Amino acid sequence: MKRMQEKDIPAFVQEVVAAGCDICAVGPSCYSLGDTDVPRDKRRGLYKKLGEIEARYGSRDHLRYQIAAHLASIGRYIDAPPMEEEAWIDNETPELPEVTPYDVAHFPTYAVLLMAEAKGLDWRKVARATLNIDPERQPERARRAWTSHLARARWLATSGCGRLRSDLLQ
Repeated sequence: MKRMQEKDIPAFVQEVVAAGCDICAVGPSCYSLGDTDVPRDKRRGLYKKLGEIEARYGSRDHLRYQIAAHLASIGRYIDAPPMEEEAWIDNETPELPEVTPYDVAHFPTYAVLLMAEAKGLDWRKVARATLNIDPERQPERARRAWTSHLARARWLATSGCGRLRSDLLQ
């Protein structure tokens, strides 16, 4: 699959705007393509243009920080709380001997962590992509969250899932 390069960000943004779509950074790590100002009858054409642009530039998820920074530098941004204020993932998992609602909600995260470990991936890349914590900005928090979630994933993979299955049978 084709991957967009950092040098292509300004041209990509210009093409999106020229197509009639608003694009802006939302905080330091996200951006949004907006079509709410586009009349309904013109949205299908806009989606086609955006699809063509995406096909030309390729995947861009790996550049979200750079795209957000570029958009902010040209005045296309919406203020949002920094990532350390986001609370969608806890720094540490529960240390209870039973499967918790937090565990059930984070099964996909645990699965990714186990697969990443099996492949020998760098924990920093995994923390950024899976736990949404930037290890360069918050090294202690990233390491603590990664370590805690990986340990919990290992526990679930060994004895925790057995408890989960027996809980479901009761």
